[in-house]
Amino acid sequence: MQILLRKIRETENRFDIKVDEISCSGYFWRSGKHKAEIEGKIQGNISLSCDRCGEQFFEDIEEPFHIEVIDQPLKVTDCLDVIECLDGIVDFDMICKSEIASIQSEYHLCEKCKDIDEFEIEY
Repeated sequence: MQILLRKIRETENRFDIKVDEISCSGYFWRSGKHKAEIEGKIQGNISLSCDRCGEQFFEDIEEPFHIEVIDQPLKVTDCLDVIECLDGIVDFDMICKSEIASIQSEYHLCEKCKDIDEFEIEY
């Protein structure tokens, strides 16, 4: 789903997107002349990799997120929850996939490795 930033109104609008077995839903609204905000939740059964043994496993997640979208170059360098859309198009599919990839890149342990208190590290 793509929407022009200038077409987004100040009242909250609902969105629902499904990516594989994961749903991304929430609200978006205009919060300034060049800015919109998206507040939502990602939930579903996500495929993860164990950072200790490398095995693939699935886990149910429910993660909230809040993102600002602007249509001009970003001046603040330390804000990670801002997305620039210099073409003026807000791409909700890309935002949801990006949030899912962010969750997958975090540190995860499978059930087998969660029970291991100490493990060997070879240098």
